[in-house]
Amino acid sequence: MDGVSIKNKLEAYRRQRRKEVMTESIKNAIQTVLPWNGNKTTENSPLVVQSNDIEDVQDMESTCSDDSVGQSQCTLLTKITYLLYFLLWATLYIIAIECEFGAVYFILSTLIFIWLNTRSKPKKPGELSAYSVFNPECKAIEGTLDASQFENEIRYGIGSLH
Repeated sequence: MDGVSIKNKLEAYRRQRRKEVMTESIKNAIQTVLPWNGNKTTENSPLVVQSNDIEDVQDMESTCSDDSVGQSQCTLLTKITYLLYFLLWATLYIIAIECEFGAVYFILSTLIFIWLNTRSKPKKPGELSAYSVFNPECKAIEGTLDASQFENEIRYGIGSLH
């Protein structure tokens, strides 16, 4: 009886630990994806935040690294900047609607948004590729769905790591 209860406790502990690891990896993935969480980068995350221009990164670092400016002010400044960009876009969209070019403006702005968010520069040394066959030991990036994970989720449920 004692050996069976220890095995049950051990299995319960392992399930709890797997659940914690899964939750932590999801939190890290969400933090690295959202643009306003740029200051909250994780050390061990395989995802690398991509910058469009080195000068913009240096300007942001100089703004954020100043001792007189707190981290909350820097993130607030970033949020306000995104809000102003959105308000400018929305104002121009309303003007385009009034001129009966709303659909054209929306499609063109969507294409420009997609074009600005694609990277054509070579990847940085040590950065993982989106295609696992090009990575060392064919390591997949976080968030990739492979056949074994899909099979485990179907058999044992979403939180299982068998």
